[in-house]
Formats: sequence, C-alpha cells, structure tokens
Amino acid sequence: MFPEQREALDEIIVKMRSGRMKRRTFLERALAVGLTSGAAVSLLEACGGTTNSTGGNGAATNIVWQSENDTTNTYKDLVDTFNSTIGKQKGIHVTWNQGPSSTDEMLAKYTTMLRARSHSIDVLSLDIVYPAEFGAQQWIAPISDSQWPTSERSKYLPGPVQGCTYQGKLWAAPYRTDLGLLYYRKDLVPTPPATWDDLTSTAKSVSPSKIKYGYVWQGSQYEGLVCNFVEVLYGMGGHVLDPNDPTKVTVNSPEGQKALSMMVGWVGTISPDAVTTYTEDPSRSVFQNGNSAFMRNWPYAYALGSDSSQSKIAGKFDISALPHGGSESVGHSAIGGWNLAINAFTPNADQCWEFIKYMLQPAAQKEGATKATWTTTLQSVYDDQEVLSKAPLFGKLKPILQNALPRPVSPKYPDLSKAIQLHIYQALKKQASPNDALSALQADLQKLVASS
Repeated sequence: MFPEQREALDEIIVKMRSGRMKRRTFLERALAVGLTSGAAVSLLEACGGTTNSTGGNGAATNIVWQSENDTTNTYKDLVDTFNSTIGKQKGIHVTWNQGPSSTDEMLAKYTTMLRARSHSIDVLSLDIVYPAEFGAQQWIAPISDSQWPTSERSKYLPGPVQGCTYQGKLWAAPYRTDLGLLYYRKDLVPTPPATWDDLTSTAKSVSPSKIKYGYVWQGSQYEGLVCNFVEVLYGMGGHVLDPNDPTKVTVNSPEGQKALSMMVGWVGTISPDAVTTYTEDPSRSVFQNGNSAFMRNWPYAYALGSDSSQSKIAGKFDISALPHGGSESVGHSAIGGWNLAINAFTPNADQCWEFIKYMLQPAAQKEGATKATWTTTLQSVYDDQEVLSKAPLFGKLKPILQNALPRPVSPKYPDLSKAIQLHIYQALKKQASPNDALSALQADLQKLVASS
C-alpha cells in the first residue's frame, strides 16, 4: 500500500466513524483505494458501519500488513478471523496486502518506505536473512521480553528464532520456516547416509551402474548455492562467521577446506557437470524423472515427487536429515522462511504486536500447516494429530528442524551472500582451487563485516 493509498484509506475511516459518510460510499472508495470487496466489508464492520452492527468497533485502529506472496489464500483467511474475533474485541483492524512474487521487489519497496520514515505498512513480512539488516538500521522495533517472554519463545523452533536475533535483540517473530532435506531412492539405498563420506561412497556405488547420477543439488551462482555450501560446512562443524562474534570471519578453516573440497569433488563424478547450472527445479526434475539416487532440496519437492501422475519415483523415495562429518554428530539444514516485524515508525506498535501474537498462537500456526502445508515454527504443530493426518511429512521434519541453522546473521548479509556465491562458484567451476577460493572469500568477508 502506497502512502497516498494509506492516506485515502485513513480519510474514509475517519469519516465513517464520525458518521459523515454513507456505507455505500465507504465501500466504493475502499474498492477504489485497492482493497478487495471482502477486506472493504471487514473494515466497514470494524468502523461500525454495517447495518447489522449495534455500535460496531468505532474506535478501531487500522494497521496494514504486507505479507510475502501467498497463492493459497491462507493469509487472507487468518486476517479475516483476527478481524472478526480478537481485532473486534480490542479495536484493531488489519488490512492485508498480498506481497509480490519477487523478494527483491518487496525489499526495494520496504527500503524506499523506511528510508522515508514512513509507516504506510505497519507489519512487515521479512525473509529470514533480513531482520539483522533492518534491525541494525533501526527500521524495525525489537520484540521485548515482556511482549514475548523466553518461556514462550522456547516453544518455537530455535533456528528461526536465532535467525531473527542480532546483537542480543529479537527483531522479528518467526511465523514459518523452510529447510534443506536429503531425498534418497529407498529402492536403491535402503538406509540414508549418516555422513557426507557415506553419501559420496554410496552414490559412487550405484552410479552409473544402476542410475544415471549419484547426487543432484543446487550449484548455480545464486542464493541457493549459499544454502548448499553452509549445509556442508555446518555439517563439518564449521561456520562462515563466529556464532558468538559476527565481526569475526571463520570460513577459511580446516572444516571449510574439507567442505568445499568435497563439493568440488562431486562435480563431474557423483554429480553431473551441469550441476553448476542447477537451481531447485532443474535438480528436482532430474530426481523426479528417476535419474539420481540422492537430491538436496526443500520440502516442496516431496508432494511433487509423490504424485504418480507426474513423477516416475512415486513411492520409491524418502527424506532424511542432511549428513554430517568431521567433529559433528548431526547434520544441519539451512533455514529459509518468513518472519513478522513491526515498522519502527508506526504509531500503532502495540496493535501490531497483538496481531503478531495472534499469528504465533496454535490455531494460526496449525492453519498455516494444514491449509498451505507451510512448515510453521511452533514445535507442537509437528506432534499434532490433526496436522499429521493432513500432512504426514510433518512427522519426519521435527527432529531435522530442531537442528537447522540460519545462514550467517549479519546486517551485511546481501553483500556477504554475493561474495560467498562468487568464490564458491569459482571453485566449483575449477576457476580457483578450494584453498584460493576460501582465502579470497575470507578476505572479502572480513572487509564487509569490519564496515558493519
């Protein structure tokens, strides 16, 4: 919602509450501003303007939430429920804005708004890599212990909470997450590999004798490569940045050397040379067409691979946690996901928190899981029988999610990501040795974090 739209909406709300506007005129102008008919009617009721209202919610405060793109209508339903229950009781009305399909487009919109210290959007949906950056800029308000006590936070998955935490403050509340998984052909490999060495040797034992490729993953020069690299690195016990000091770069370590050398060794052996062009869907297509024993991908590939109308491997594969190696006893998935933050410039921060708190509660978390099959962040969702009956995959995800870790948490993350993509990709393409690539990456990252 642009500032001029917000101003027009505020104007008709004021007139409706004061009795200076008719119901029909309100609806017409709300539609002209850009609201859907359902949102316009809901807002009208909040203003006390329906013919069935006996006073309505005349003191309602309107807040605007910009979500990420949702094609399932789950967010619309959740907002409608909030407005008709908690919002009605507490005098809050939420207007939901459907987000763009491009994260870059959303980020540009947020940046323009917040640099102008505008609050045309009150509640922001943020990708997991942005809370630290927005928090460091003081663009979003921290969530205090009094709002969300530690005793409550502990009920949620630790990785997403960690990803929203920077310099000891929580800058957003995690609604939904995502995670990397290992897919394997159980008809070829009855037991999933526990270590990266096991995966490599097992892939060699079945490829090309029994199947075309051993392992497919995302090796193109883009954000997905960062996720793939840190998953192998974390699995070896390494880190990009020191977890206790984000100004200290630790990527050029023995663990980093082992992780990158292993990945370089996969290209052209257990993985096709073309893996350096793969993003999520090309790797999924190879696996789904029965041409690879193993695949790293996100949960979305599970339902598609299980659909016998389009998959050659329906019923022939399963998922497991990503492998580990070195000193680590468990693997660590990189997390994705979306988080709810409060615009630091909104005068309605308390009302924003009431809505975010509602989105964290079991009912809203379960609805996201059952209706949209989102991996929401409340841990009890993964033991809930209603959820498991509708989304059986959730029963396998909880132990994997509990060990999942965020990508490097830094206000400089976009620049860090570009540097990681560049140097890791150069190593995969044999344009630089693993040692030289990590040495150059270490130097580039150190310059970036030193300027934080």
